Amino acid sequence: MDSRHTIKAAAATLTVGFLLVIAFAGPAQAGGTAPKGMTAQAFKALQARSDAWNRYYHLGAYSRAAGTAQQGGQRRAQATNRYYGLGASSRLAGVAQQAEQLRADATNRYYGVGQYAVVRAAGGFDWADAGIGAGAMLGGIMMLGGLAVAVRRRGPSVPRTT
Repeated sequence: MDSRHTIKAAAATLTVGFLLVIAFAGPAQAGGTAPKGMTAQAFKALQARSDAWNRYYHLGAYSRAAGTAQQGGQRRAQATNRYYGLGASSRLAGVAQQAEQLRADATNRYYGVGQYAVVRAAGGFDWADAGIGAGAMLGGIMMLGGLAVAVRRRGPSVPRTT
């Protein structure tokens, strides 16, 4: 069998296998079983808690109006924030926002961005950049030359007869 034919056959087989894996991976993950790392009992308890939250906040099947799924998620998040004192419900919400602003301002000052950016007028030709480019080009030429010498020295593989 020709080596090119073998390579093409192997590539086609791998491609078909890859496509089959992709095609069957989605439905396999979408099954109704418990998520990986969770027992069936824990998964049922999670579903029961979720159902209780939905009933309490009138979400999903318990909603009073259509289209409240997004509002329900927001209500649930707001209720959780109120319960744990997070976000806007926090006593320190204003202080945290002010601290975040101070951190951002200090970072901008350190890296010289935003209002702290230093803008210089173009000074013409930059010799440092030209030197870096020339060095990179010289290195590339040397690497290609070394590769050409190595390939040429190897030469064709002809068996020697004695």
